[in-house]
Amino acid sequence: MEQRPYYIKTGNGIPFVCQHGLGADCTQIEKLLGPQHRMELISMDCPGHGKSPLSNGVVPSFNFYADQLIRTIDHLNIQEAVFGGISMGAGIAINIAIRFPERVKALVLIRPAWLDEKNPENLSILNEVADYIEKNNISGFTQGERFQKIDAILPLAGKSLLGPFDPSQRPEIATVLKKMVGDRPFDDIDLLSNIDKPCIIIANQDDPLHPFKMASVIHQKIKGSQLSEVISRYIDDDKHSESVNQLISRFIESNEEYLESRRSQKV
Repeated sequence: MEQRPYYIKTGNGIPFVCQHGLGADCTQIEKLLGPQHRMELISMDCPGHGKSPLSNGVVPSFNFYADQLIRTIDHLNIQEAVFGGISMGAGIAINIAIRFPERVKALVLIRPAWLDEKNPENLSILNEVADYIEKNNISGFTQGERFQKIDAILPLAGKSLLGPFDPSQRPEIATVLKKMVGDRPFDDIDLLSNIDKPCIIIANQDDPLHPFKMASVIHQKIKGSQLSEVISRYIDDDKHSESVNQLISRFIESNEEYLESRRSQKV
């Protein structure tokens, strides 16, 4: 029997289901967002991350992770929620908004890194990371030209690329990296035009893995969405976190009447 993914649930109020990025886990969400005022924060370790093993024969994908997340909120008896996430998590949130629109109250997309293209150029370095993990050769990766170039300009970005090498990572991480970089959250960019929910997209410059132009494309396609620029976490992590939290709080407050009315209809 497949094990239920590990998840956290903190706070009270409007359900806010927020997912971590590729190679991270739900502690990334806890660290960035912390307790959210008048919101119930839910985050799941996607299988192959954190405390959630990837079962033998299971192929990681955006559809698979989205399905696992829907199963998790079903287990929690949550019918509708605000969905969001960081990077891969943003892609999962979009996937759910397209495939399960009736479950989505609003979207919070932080540093999206995929559109409708598999193996996007901005994430190709993660395939190198996976190759060197399989070889157990972190020094080979850090001596490579691509890593050296990023590390020289943005040391914190370089440090983030070393995260998947950490011994705390699950043994499936190399497979997860390759499969997710080789997947896409949705098949056609025009599907974004079908999303009709309040949406905030939070993005930044100075980020080789999460180009601002991707956030701009999503903003252009999702009607009525809000695009907000913050300082890169690779420049100032504390200011990045503070700005993200302020933007999310304002977004929720500005849509609170709508969100609360949707919540009361389900009680």
